[in-house]
Amino acid sequence: MQSINLSNHFFSSFLSRFAQSMPSGNQMPMPPQQQDPLAQLRDIHVPTEVNIWPLDWGWWALIAVALLVLFGLYKAITAHIRHNKARKQALALLESISVQQSNWPVALNSVLKRTAMSYYSTQQVAGLYGKQWQAFLTSALKNGDKKLESDLALLVSNVYQATPNPRDFETCKGAVKNWLLKAKLPKNKQAVNGLSPENAKELHHA
Repeated sequence: MQSINLSNHFFSSFLSRFAQSMPSGNQMPMPPQQQDPLAQLRDIHVPTEVNIWPLDWGWWALIAVALLVLFGLYKAITAHIRHNKARKQALALLESISVQQSNWPVALNSVLKRTAMSYYSTQQVAGLYGKQWQAFLTSALKNGDKKLESDLALLVSNVYQATPNPRDFETCKGAVKNWLLKAKLPKNKQAVNGLSPENAKELHHA
């Protein structure tokens, strides 16, 4: 009788353990591929590094155009500075002339002469006096300026006076400054009124 009870107890324990090891009725076993989601992740692929060299032909063309533009700007700026160098020097020299100088008309007129000889035939400009010199100064102006022309005439007349009128100094000095600022001076040195340097003597004696 005791052996029967032991057999029943052993059988009951076996069934109980077997039942615990079996999944419940409403719980389905997970497929192997869903049991570990991290296992399904793939390695991250780093993008291939973009190499900018060698450059495409379009970039070379753009660089060439940029260099040409910079070179053109450099040439234009240096030409402008070189062209106005004599004009700027004359304006600086003009400030050193005062009415206390006994020969101030000659000094003012010399500023105009030196500047003109930097842009026109030196021999021709040096040979211009009186009305011819006054006509040359007037012809170099961009537009007709009657007031400036009159002031320049006053300067020229004072040059040939033994005792210049001090009251004319400011007017004459202002005329020189305005001419330096307004005169249309050629970029390349050229003859006066289109004449060749060989005709300077003829112009001087005209």
